[in-house]
Amino acid sequence: MRIPISYPMNAGKPGWPGNQIYEITRVRSTAAGDRNNSCIVRFHEHYGTHFDAPNHFNHEGAQIAQLPFDYFFYQRPVLIEIPKGADEKLTPEDFQAHAAEIAQADFLMIRTGFGALRDSDPALYQDHTPSVSQQAAQYLVQTFGATLKAICLDFVSLASPSDQSDDGAMAHKHLLGCYTDDFICIVEDADLSQVPANAPLKAAATIPLRMEGIDSGPVTAWVEC
Repeated sequence: MRIPISYPMNAGKPGWPGNQIYEITRVRSTAAGDRNNSCIVRFHEHYGTHFDAPNHFNHEGAQIAQLPFDYFFYQRPVLIEIPKGADEKLTPEDFQAHAAEIAQADFLMIRTGFGALRDSDPALYQDHTPSVSQQAAQYLVQTFGATLKAICLDFVSLASPSDQSDDGAMAHKHLLGCYTDDFICIVEDADLSQVPANAPLKAAATIPLRMEGIDSGPVTAWVEC
């Protein structure tokens, strides 16, 4: 059974402030007498469930279309539970408690429970999201960077708009290979609510549009049980 972990992209959903762009312009319509339906779609690359490739914060890092295609498929997905609330940070200690599980993973899903607020309190979900501290990001890439392809978050971003420090930017830089040869990509704003706890997970995938010249992009993602 495949469980979708990416939200359908549509307008009016929370996202990083300034990134909430999703527009459809109808250019042909059968209802108006045209032979077919077609449209032009405009969206921000970091809106909705999306994949941060290394180039997002690393000018020498791979763009989304430059990553090997196998990089978006995973044979050892792992889900861990780390409950966090508004503006709380994930720390090295949070991940150290799950080190044995993470060591087995090539795709790590981190369920904080904060994703439940995406529809019920979108302003809180957007503006006061949990985040991953730069120390935690450094721990992950130094400890698991050789085997872990990507982490997946049930909140809007690795960083939080409410944090005016450089912590979120530094966390991105650590994970995306600015300081080491290894890197771990980031899937943000994912729906992990339906992934079963303590159940064997067979595989996962995060499939982006292969668009040249962009650092990151929206994904269709799923987990197979």
